[in-house]
Amino acid sequence: MQPPTTPAADRRILILDATPDDDGPDRRVADRLAALATDSGALISRFRLEEVRLAPCLGDFECWTKTPGLCRTQDDANAIAKAFQQADLAVMVTPLFHGGYRPSLKGALDRLLGVIHPFFHESVGVTRHQPRYERYPAMLFVGLEAAPDAAARELFAAFAGGNAINLMAPRFHTLVLAPATAPWEEALAARFAQALAGHDGEPFPHHPPADALARACAPDPALPPAPVQRAALLVGSARPKGESTSESLARSLAENLERQGVAVTLVHVIDFIKPGRRADAALAALGEAELLVVSAPLYVDGLPGLVLKALEQIAAQPGRLRRVAGLLNSGYPEAAHNRSAIAQLRRFAHNAGLGWAGGLAMGAGEVLHGKPLAGMGFMFRNQIAALRQAAPALAAGRGIPPEASASMARPLLPAWLFRLAAKLRWFTQARSHGTPWNDLGARPHELKREEKPLGDGG
Repeated sequence: MQPPTTPAADRRILILDATPDDDGPDRRVADRLAALATDSGALISRFRLEEVRLAPCLGDFECWTKTPGLCRTQDDANAIAKAFQQADLAVMVTPLFHGGYRPSLKGALDRLLGVIHPFFHESVGVTRHQPRYERYPAMLFVGLEAAPDAAARELFAAFAGGNAINLMAPRFHTLVLAPATAPWEEALAARFAQALAGHDGEPFPHHPPADALARACAPDPALPPAPVQRAALLVGSARPKGESTSESLARSLAENLERQGVAVTLVHVIDFIKPGRRADAALAALGEAELLVVSAPLYVDGLPGLVLKALEQIAAQPGRLRRVAGLLNSGYPEAAHNRSAIAQLRRFAHNAGLGWAGGLAMGAGEVLHGKPLAGMGFMFRNQIAALRQAAPALAAGRGIPPEASASMARPLLPAWLFRLAAKLRWFTQARSHGTPWNDLGARPHELKREEKPLGDGG
């Protein structure tokens, strides 16, 4: 895929703005970005994500197999996806949230799944999705921090690079500013100009350190041992109850914890979709536990936006919580794709004043698809063993042993076989929806240059 070479008068810029709806320094950065884009002569689409109608991704993959390239949920997601696909430059501006994006921006990126093709291929040694379209926009990620934080900037760059790879960007740029404490106008204008001009961006993180996942999963070395009486497991999938891999893994860990004498409560992240009684009850249940385990799928390289929304509320009202652990599953066969999401969960724990009890992460999670883990037998032997190893340590107030994290990350099957099986699965699922197989590559957002930009134009 080549970078777009659109004439300036026809150039399109998308701005996904996750800044608060106020007159604070973060919003002023977003407004300045919109002004720079307008001054360039481009056609502008700006979505203020704290204000748009945007439901969480349900993870049902119908945007691949039932209505290829389109989400069936009736909100602003398809308009955002169309604006993204037709843009020459997509700009994301967000306050940093534990090294990643605000929940509203992450939720918007989660809903871009339809712009890529369901089929997998090998790319630079790992499994990635194939492109749906011939062209994709370059990407500029602008992070806004309250105070300089080198570790948060490093994680933000990792998320940006991973998103740029998976969303097929020909190049990407990042910039982190502290607008409340330091001058920022010149740096913003310079980086925007570089991104718009098509200058070479930052290196794609195709080859992260081999031990990146293990380091993210490692528990705090000085975690004070304190036996756990109550644990809460947050199921981070928005699928109906009983239909997600996240719930299957959570229930298996819960059974192992209960054998250690720990009282376990399962809370579903869908309870946090809207404020009200359900969200209040879920938050209260989580606050009664000493240990929180977040069992979630990987969406677009990170925790789902709805999980981030729940974590935001948990941090504000932690109750009796003392420590956090992660239990993540990726749809790719390689567990290493989970590394940045685990690292963000660890930062959440530390920023909330909680201990990090470690992480467990697996690949090919969709193979489980809501089925009880105990009945999966030989294929899941390593994951079953990992949860059995982790439970006694967590119950005793210790961190997850590194050998448990290593067992959890072992592949279920060779990557090439996974890619073949996945293609057959998409064909089967499409057939069940009455979708012809050759429609799976439909391009509903293909650019027609006479179309006007979407959004308010900034």
